Amino acid sequence: MSVEESLYLYTPANLCMCLYLNTDGAVQTNTGLSAAGGVIRDGMRKWILGYNRFLGKCFVFVAEMWGILDGSTLVQKQGYDRVIIQSNNLEVVKAIYDRKLPRSSISLVR
Repeated sequence: MSVEESLYLYTPANLCMCLYLNTDGAVQTNTGLSAAGGVIRDGMRKWILGYNRFLGKCFVFVAEMWGILDGSTLVQKQGYDRVIIQSNNLEVVKAIYDRKLPRSSISLVR
């Protein structure tokens, strides 16, 4: 499945009996300090839990990946096996789906 095929607009018909993991990473431009975090919601979009992590200095790509990794780990620890991961960084999404991209060799992606 391509990245384009997996993107769709939210409508009530798109609700499923799984979790939604909304993630983000950010880097402060003047200091280079970064953080990652996200929220986990149920199929009705009700908040289950939120999380964040201070990362120190890193690139936005790495911060975004940490947000996905930490969220995925929390979902797994909660005992869930179905999750829709939502990210606003297309470069990160493509790196996860396409192992041939140069950034796919980063250990956070593997």
